[in-house]
Amino acid sequence: MRANRMTDSVRTQAALGALALAVLALSAQPASAQGTELRLSTFVPPVHIIAREIITPWMAAVETDSGGEVKPKLYPSMQLGGSPPGLFRQAVDGVVDMVFTLPGYTSPAFPRTQMVELPGLSPDGRAATELLWKLLDPYLKPEYQGVKVIALWAAEDAGLMTRGKPIKTLEDVKGLRMRSPSAAQARQLAVMGATPVAMPITELYPGLDRGTIDGAMVPFSVIIDFRIGEVAKSYTIPGPLFGRSSFLIAMNQKKFDSLSPKAKAAIDKHSGLEISLKATDVYIKRAAEGVASVRGKAEVVEFSKAEQEKIGKLLRPIVDDWIKESEAKGIPAKKMLGVAKHPAGTP
Repeated sequence: MRANRMTDSVRTQAALGALALAVLALSAQPASAQGTELRLSTFVPPVHIIAREIITPWMAAVETDSGGEVKPKLYPSMQLGGSPPGLFRQAVDGVVDMVFTLPGYTSPAFPRTQMVELPGLSPDGRAATELLWKLLDPYLKPEYQGVKVIALWAAEDAGLMTRGKPIKTLEDVKGLRMRSPSAAQARQLAVMGATPVAMPITELYPGLDRGTIDGAMVPFSVIIDFRIGEVAKSYTIPGPLFGRSSFLIAMNQKKFDSLSPKAKAAIDKHSGLEISLKATDVYIKRAAEGVASVRGKAEVVEFSKAEQEKIGKLLRPIVDDWIKESEAKGIPAKKMLGVAKHPAGTP
């Protein structure tokens, strides 16, 4: 009996020893064997169209092509803390590994990138996205120090929406409190006679619902993804009058530099203009779906050609102001506009 107990004790100790060795062996494995988690933080919910159709497939492709060395993971709805305007700074400082955000949330830090938000600069979102990548190196590069740009793109045309009467003419804009996505587009609203109100897109629904704002200048892709169709009652399709918001997926540069050549190659393979244009297409399609979802339930109007020309003429001096302000800061605004083949640009 005693011998059996001793045998059981020996077996137990042996088993515990083997388990301890296994744990030590596992912890001693290099990060590449276990897979390095790359935390991607963003303000959008996991059901958002970009999260589903751009970020999630991107993460899967990078993990596969890196052989599992890196495992990107999405942390939506600000789960890692902070606020939407602070996302870019979190990526630069390495608080998180990656972010999906808008440069417009912190407009003063992106005076060069704001160029794509100038009125009438590009005919559509794809052209604006291609322009961003033409400008990125060297013109926009100073604004992205500390990060690796994975994707940078422009949204579909900005539209107007209100919780009350529709905006059919320039006169209808005057006096309205309108949410603006950035400083550049806030200026356009102010020139038209509205009072711009800066707020993240996550605050648009409650703002319209409670009446703290009358409306918004915003891409119509938000109608479905942020349930704006429940609170906005009128929508105006202005055409390519206003600037387009830019969007960004960026990675902490030091984190990228710390990865193996194989992991870096996987990330590089799936970064750049191609994924950026795909993201633009996703937004353009989502905007059309958003408008379709509110037709028959809300009033949807379009500016006439005469109204487009009237507003376009009113907004034109904004470009001259941007040139003057930018050149005073040492930003080669005219050369950048030259890349865009804008009349105010120089070769």
